[in-house]
Formats: sequence, C-alpha cells, structure tokens
Amino acid sequence: MDGLLHPRAVAVVGASERSAMAGRLTRYLSGFDGPVYPVNPNHRRVHGLPCYPSLLELPGPVDLVLVLVPAARVLSAVEDAGRAGASFAVVLSSGFAEVGADGRALQEQLVEVADRYGMRVVGPNCQGLLYRPTGLAATFTAAADGVPQPDSGIAYVGQSGALGGSFLGKARDRGIGLTAWISVGNQADLTTTDAAELLVADPNVRVLACYLEELPDGARWRRLTVQAAAAGKHVVVLRSGRSAAGERAVASHTGALVRAGAAFDLLTRESGAIQVDDLDELLDTAVALTGESRPRGHRIGVITSSGGAGGLAADQAEAAGLVLPELERAAQDVLAPLIPAFGSTANPVDVTAQVIDDAGQFGAVCDAVAESGEVDAVLVVLTTIGGAAAVEVAEAILRAAERSTTPFVVAWLYSHEQIAEAGSMLRRNGIPVLDTTTAALRLITRLVPQEGRRAEPAAPRGLSRFLDRPSLTEASGAHLLDALQIARPRGRIVDPADAETVARELGEHVVLKVQSPDLAHKSDVGGVLVGIPAERAGRAAQEMLDAVAASAPHARIDGVLVQEVLPPGVELLVGVQGSKHGYPPVVTVGMGGTTTELYSDVASALGPLDAGQAVALLRRLRGWPLLDGFRGRPRCDVDAAAAAIASLSQAAVELGTDLTELEINPLMVHATGAVAADLLVTTTRQPPPGRGTCVSSSRS
Repeated sequence: MDGLLHPRAVAVVGASERSAMAGRLTRYLSGFDGPVYPVNPNHRRVHGLPCYPSLLELPGPVDLVLVLVPAARVLSAVEDAGRAGASFAVVLSSGFAEVGADGRALQEQLVEVADRYGMRVVGPNCQGLLYRPTGLAATFTAAADGVPQPDSGIAYVGQSGALGGSFLGKARDRGIGLTAWISVGNQADLTTTDAAELLVADPNVRVLACYLEELPDGARWRRLTVQAAAAGKHVVVLRSGRSAAGERAVASHTGALVRAGAAFDLLTRESGAIQVDDLDELLDTAVALTGESRPRGHRIGVITSSGGAGGLAADQAEAAGLVLPELERAAQDVLAPLIPAFGSTANPVDVTAQVIDDAGQFGAVCDAVAESGEVDAVLVVLTTIGGAAAVEVAEAILRAAERSTTPFVVAWLYSHEQIAEAGSMLRRNGIPVLDTTTAALRLITRLVPQEGRRAEPAAPRGLSRFLDRPSLTEASGAHLLDALQIARPRGRIVDPADAETVARELGEHVVLKVQSPDLAHKSDVGGVLVGIPAERAGRAAQEMLDAVAASAPHARIDGVLVQEVLPPGVELLVGVQGSKHGYPPVVTVGMGGTTTELYSDVASALGPLDAGQAVALLRRLRGWPLLDGFRGRPRCDVDAAAAAIASLSQAAVELGTDLTELEINPLMVHATGAVAADLLVTTTRQPPPGRGTCVSSSRS
C-alpha cells in the first residue's frame, strides 16, 4: 500500500486551471516531494508544470493517479493508469453507485478494470487524501487551503467527502495539523477499514479518527482496535445511521429492543476505542488523546475564574456521570494562600479575577489541584479572558499539565477570535479546549477507560443437535433448556381432546399456550390463557385455537402446551442475538412480561458472560430494586437468574452463526430459583426434507 501514501510520482487526469476543483487539485500538489504530472490533451502547462496528453506519455513511472473527469471517461482513464503501471487510482469523479443502478453498473466495471492490472481504487465520488510526511495533498476540498499547522499525529478516514472536509476545516481553524486524511467515497474497492488499517500501522499516526456510514466486519474491526492498542495508539469513531436503523427494526421481542449496530458499539467499547456522537466530539476527543495521560476515574477538580460558571459545571457533572469531591483539608491549606478570602478552596475552586491576572499564581493553583491525589482530571472553566491575557493563562495551564500526570480539559466560554491563539497552543499540546462546560464534561467521561472483559467460552456441549429446524417453540425447545440447566414449568403439548387429562395431572388450575413458530407474541392473538380450571382445559383449549385461527389464519399451529401455574415472581426478559458478520452474540436483559416493549428497560453486553458479569448487567436496569428486595419485599434469587443468563450467553457462543435469536420472556425469578416461563428460538437452519417447518406434538 506504499503507493498510496508514499508514491514516487503523482499524475492528475483532468488537470486544468479553468475549473476550481481541478485547479486546487494541481495547486495543492505543489508541496509534494516527488514529480507531479498534469494530464490533459487540451493544455500545454498547468500551474507552471508541463501537461501531458495522456498517462501513456509521461516521462517517468507513476504510482498514484488522480482522476477528475466526467464519469463516462473514467473507465478509459483507469485503463490507462493500469497500463502505465500505477498501483492506485483515486477517482474523485461522481456519477457512480450514488446515482442509481446505471451508476452502480459503471462502478462495478471500474473495479473490474482496476483488478485486471492489480491496481487498487479509492472512491469513486471521494475527495482524495492528504499525507503530511510526504507533502501529499491529493484533494480538491477547499478545507485544505490555508497555512499548514504543526503535525498533530491525528489521522482521519471517512466515507462522506463533505463531512471529511468539515473535519479538516475544523482542525485547521483550531490550529490542528492532521498527519493524514483519507476520503474513501463509495468504497468500490478500498474501504474505510482498509484505510484505517493502513493508518494505524503508520508510525507517524498516534490517534485515528473514523467516520463510518456502514458497519465494518466485526472480526476486522476487532483486529484493527487490538492492533492500535498494542501499538499504544487510540481509535475514535463516529458512526451515522444509528437512530434511523433502529427505527427500521421491526422484529418482536429482543430485536426491537436492541439498537441496530449494538454489537459494533459494544465491541468498540470493549476494545478501548471511543465512540462519539458528533464531528466536534470526534476532533476534540482525538486532540485529548494526543496528550500523555487519561483520567483514571470519574473524579474531577474544577478550577474557574467565575463562581457562576463553576456552579454550572458542578450542576452538570452528576448528569455526566462525574463526581466533584470536596478537597481534603491538606489540599485546601495549600490553596488558601493563593486564593482571596472571597474565592473558594473547595471544589469547584474559584480563583477569582484577581488570581487569573497573575499567571504564576494561577499556575500554582492548577498544580495544587492536579497533584492533590483526589481528582482524576482537572477541568478549567474560563470566561471573558482573551488576547494576550488568554495566552498567558494558556501557558500557565500548559506548564501545569506538563508537570502532572493528571489530564487537563478547558472549557473557554468566550469569543473564538479572542482565544484563537491560546486555544491553538493548548490543543497542539494535547489539551482540548471546548465551547461549553457540558461538552467538556462529556469529553472527560469519554476519556475514562472502560472495562469490557468477556468470560471465556465454555466447553462445547453439542447444542447444535437441538437446532434442527428454523424455529423452536417453548415445547420444541424444552430439551435445549434442559441441556442448559435452566428450569422450566412442568407441562406437555397436546391436542385439545387431551388437555383436560394432562391438566388434572398438573394441578387445579393450569396455563394454556398455543404453540406456533409464527407467533412471537401469543398473547396478542389470544394464544395464552392463565389460571384455567383443569376441568375446563379441553374446552378452553379449543376455544383458544379457534380464536387464534381467526386472528392469525396463516399461522402454523403445533398444538396447545398445558403447563403448571407458576407462583408470582419478578419477570425478566433474557435474549441473545446470535453471532453474525464477525461480531460476538449480544446478550440483552430487561424487565420482562407483556410490558417489555412499553418500558424498554434493557441492558446489553457481548457474550459470553459469567455469573458475576450477568449480575452486573442486571444491576444496570432501572428495575433492579425489584430483584433486590424493593420496600421490604423478599430478595429474589439473583444468583439463579444470573446462572441462566450466563448459560444462555455461552450457548449463543457455541451455536455461532446457526443461531439467529434465543429469548426467554419471561424468566420468572422467585425467592428461590428462576424458571423459564416462555421460550422462542429462531435459527439459520433449513427445515428437514419432507417435514416442512411444523413441530411434532411430542412430550416436553
């Protein structure tokens, strides 16, 4: 891949001074440390460089060809690039897959042409790339204009050209010189993940900022983040489409409660990469990670020149999951001589305008808070300090940060113009400067390392033998529950004629459930009856079947499950979405029963989990107090529930891509024990030949 970032020579097909985009493309390449060949049969010279009629008439070899001609002429240009021996073609032209079926077909032809010559394609419909170490500025975006800034060690890769240009422009405005910047466009060949792997391997890159529109393969994403962590580098990712994709989820049960892309989000967190919500956060977080340290925990010390601004930060900290501990007496004794009596030595530390005017004294305050041992990060909140005074304050913060292992973050609530020089100085040295205290506090929470360890997979138990059809109902999945050592109610699947006999064996009252692989929500169509007297079980079963047939005439019915009535308990949903696209299974727990979707009180983690991790997952629920003995009620058998959750998670790992979804709803948790009161399993298996997809009415 050296030909992309370290080409011997660059050619520009479509070079011209008449077009703004083509003109910028050639002009920006003036800083490249190798030959640049404009190619255009209609020009003799472009920006003072000799212009050649075709790629086949260049005076020397070329590794990187930039193509900026109408879509109809791109294939010919790429063909010539291959014949000229180029290793990369960056197709900046639009008019391909983004415009519809005809453009998609043209894009496929483009890749076929490149493949014939062993050439890689970036784009089409992209904005090119920048690579500071070789002076390569192979782009037409106006965001590349301006005086080059000092190298930051930050690289960017993303699909959207417009957002990529915005990121580049924001970095320039904040005084941040990106080491590398790649816009991959339609990803016809080179993908975002390909480019990210290239940049993470680059010794000049310390932080990689990614913008994703499509989820990468899970195994490759995991390798990328592991590679980055092993090299002491950081990955920050912004992913679009989360909400829209979530709204398209139409599955019942767990699938409707788990955000699309949850496996990616969880894997990203587990790997130590940081996911953010907007472009400013992407840049601010990348800047912060170029510093030498990260917060060890959630305790922050706030230093401010404004009591009001400090109060706002204190109010907002709790919502951000941060803690402002009151400084111990020893730390306050150090601060007392530095701060006027009308200031504050607690936390927030209010230095007042008097101290802020003395850079040395202000720096001493920063030292005292950072070295107190009582905070994991220092947030400096500044207001109307600008110009030369702002530079002095920034220098004091910078010196304190260099002396300490406690990271600093600055919220500067003032005119960008007034603090431009001071802000650039801090950012170049890994200290982020943000416009609001809310953004600063959110950034600090992002920087706190997250724990995401998973349990070790259990020894295989031969579970695949139970997945012999596309879906399992509660009755047909009974043997799977038994193998997982998850308790279930006593019961049997029968025809209505036998319902009364079975019911009398189970007790005075029973539960009747229609068994159908097509009905995820049986109760919605009248397919569940609770507390039916044993003597009425047969008649009630037939009436229930008739009602279900009327409501869901196309549903396949396997029979009626007659079950014992369980005592009351706390109802949980426990679901697992199977492995796919290289991602581990996603385990979801929530408050279960018929109101699951109404309250959406769920928490998710990657499988497999052990019992301790399952308990931690349950503790994240708003409904946790119901399990823990709310208002004097008996405490539920959380250990039994956790064992069931862990067992399901291990099963999902063993079943791998054969499993689509496995769900118990509800898992009834009592003072002693936990019982799976309902089960639904969907698989990727095909029905056995000659049997269709119905389940036989066997004892369960």
